[in-house]
Amino acid sequence: MASTMALRGAPLRQTPFTQTRSVKAASSRSLVVSVEANKRVSKKTKVILVKESPLGKEGDIKSVPLGYWRNYLAPSGIAKIADDKILAEIRRIKEEEIRKKLEVKAQAQAFANALTTIGKFIIKKKVGDKDQIFGSVSIQEISDAIYQQTGRDLSEMKFTVPEIKAVGTYECQVELHPEVTGTFSVVIQKEKNVQAAKATDAKKKK
Repeated sequence: MASTMALRGAPLRQTPFTQTRSVKAASSRSLVVSVEANKRVSKKTKVILVKESPLGKEGDIKSVPLGYWRNYLAPSGIAKIADDKILAEIRRIKEEEIRKKLEVKAQAQAFANALTTIGKFIIKKKVGDKDQIFGSVSIQEISDAIYQQTGRDLSEMKFTVPEIKAVGTYECQVELHPEVTGTFSVVIQKEKNVQAAKATDAKKKK
């Protein structure tokens, strides 16, 4: 009985509680924060290229590390800082270029509409048997026929013309703009024989 009481009265040994996982997690977070804080932040700046380089063409705007700009781009004269004034000027120039391109396209489209409205351009050629023409119809002849009716010289334009060997009507095209093509007809007619016409008129007068 006494030994039993002694066991009941003996003090209990308690093992201190340790938060192992929490300590490890906190330590890991501290390490990550420390690494991030020690990372070198690379500041960047916008520059405009004033000459062609591996970075791009003249006039291109690039975002580069500030150190790269100071140590290489600026000393070599490849680029300069693209401040608000320069960026505004670049926007203005680009808008002006777009406006001019749209204007040129609109003019080309207007002339294409004119060609469609006029429809036919007549070219007279000497003709032999079965209405076969002598020689061929050149691009210059077609261009001249258009010029006579419109006052517009298209001799430098790219024409698409079928093979013309006889009297008749032929569908043709001319590239007025990379995005605009004019369509029209070329009518080949028989050229009158002047001497024969004079002889006919003389006979009528008799």
